[in-house]
Amino acid sequence: MSINRTLTPAFALPIALVFTMTVACDAGGDDGAGSVRPGTSAPSGTAPAATPTPAATPNGVEKLSAAKILSAARKATAAAASLQIKGKVKDGPHSVALDLRYAGEKRATGALTMDETRLELTRIGDTVYIKGDDAFLRSIGGKGAVQLLSGKFFRTTSKDPDFRELAEFSDVSTLLRPEGTVRKGTTTTIDGRGAIALGDREGRLYVATEGEPIVLRIDAGEAGRVDFAYDVPVDVKAPPSGQVVDVSALKKMIEGGPA
Repeated sequence: MSINRTLTPAFALPIALVFTMTVACDAGGDDGAGSVRPGTSAPSGTAPAATPTPAATPNGVEKLSAAKILSAARKATAAAASLQIKGKVKDGPHSVALDLRYAGEKRATGALTMDETRLELTRIGDTVYIKGDDAFLRSIGGKGAVQLLSGKFFRTTSKDPDFRELAEFSDVSTLLRPEGTVRKGTTTTIDGRGAIALGDREGRLYVATEGEPIVLRIDAGEAGRVDFAYDVPVDVKAPPSGQVVDVSALKKMIEGGPA
């Protein structure tokens, strides 16, 4: 089981859009989506271990088929009030670090770092905000992109096909799709909590056999590992309007051509 299948495309913005951004990014836009604050912000650091609540009882999920275990795990994980996924994975020659927090199904915030470039991601409802650091901007548009786009958030939607791969990281249920046939493995413990392993051709996913059948870890061996922690502080809010570039407006400029 792996979540790195979309990482490289996620760091590749459409070229035509990038060039348009470098000449029109100062158009800005309002945030429009408001903010959601289900908890207080917390500094990034090592993700707290997902530990069982006192007197956690067996849920019997290990008795189900692999497909039913995965279905139950996706539902329980997506329904968690708050969740953090954190870890490092390899995507070809690249090393990618993930630190994402979720507050419900359509509220998320965090960052993905590939090699020396970093993308910040925030989702509120169907609205998605993306900000690349200066190293990322320089890699796609040179010094001009840094001068014009540094500190800017690109506002798009979760349904935009040009940003679909990146937007998928704001939906934890989407990240838990298997690669090929899922097989049921053996029971074990993850950070002191009982778990059942599910495997596909990419690696293993561990589902809690105590309490809710939530996902505890994705382990792809040498390709990396991602841990899941629950009941963590999350702060999801839209960026200031003056820092927002509306992608839909830029696309209209591309389609319409010069005025």
